[in-house]
Amino acid sequence: MKSLDRSLRSRPPTKRRRSPAAVANHRRLAARDARMRRFGYDASAGVKFVMAQALPLEGSVLEIGTGKGRFLSALAPRDASVTTLDISAEEQRYARLNIEYAGVKNRVQYVIGDAACLPWPDAAFDAIVTMNAIHHIPDFQRVLEEMRRVVKPGGKLVLADFSPRGFQIMARFHRSEGKIHECHRCDFSDLRKRLRDAGWTTRYRKGKMQELLVGWRPGVPVQSSKSNPVS
Repeated sequence: MKSLDRSLRSRPPTKRRRSPAAVANHRRLAARDARMRRFGYDASAGVKFVMAQALPLEGSVLEIGTGKGRFLSALAPRDASVTTLDISAEEQRYARLNIEYAGVKNRVQYVIGDAACLPWPDAAFDAIVTMNAIHHIPDFQRVLEEMRRVVKPGGKLVLADFSPRGFQIMARFHRSEGKIHECHRCDFSDLRKRLRDAGWTTRYRKGKMQELLVGWRPGVPVQSSKSNPVS
């Protein structure tokens, strides 16, 4: 093929020297991901599955729940202006190192804040995505309302979290580390109903230990400026 569909294209990462901190962080993350695979969850396969279902992602994209930057490192090279929000500065510190290792650190705007009170005006983003963060949010319905508020008419929401089997695996994995996996699970059928009742078009998928719901806001798409500074 002479050209690829724009939805599948990504910008090549910047070739830069990686800091010792970024290399050490990558090694820790890779070692933990390897342990997860032994329990039955492949984080890389999960990211690829969600990304494939989420595409195309263009214009201005907001990620809710930066975490350690696994999904962000796949999102940042895309032809989009990416902003990521997390309530934890420590998590974003690890994510920044992960993004530096991936060579795309200059393509992301980081914001510390509460997803239940987003600091942007209505209809600010072309797409909003969240992966494996929903279960960390006690009142996700409130966050969902904020996400619906700041996505543009014709824009989309991508909601992804562990499947029931995925949650079982993660619970066992965290117990092996002497921890308890925080879990405020949402019923995806309820999320789908809420969006549909509001006139949204939805698509549900399940795979790679993930559940995923894509919702499109009704209305005519608004041309993106690819810039969404915090107001």
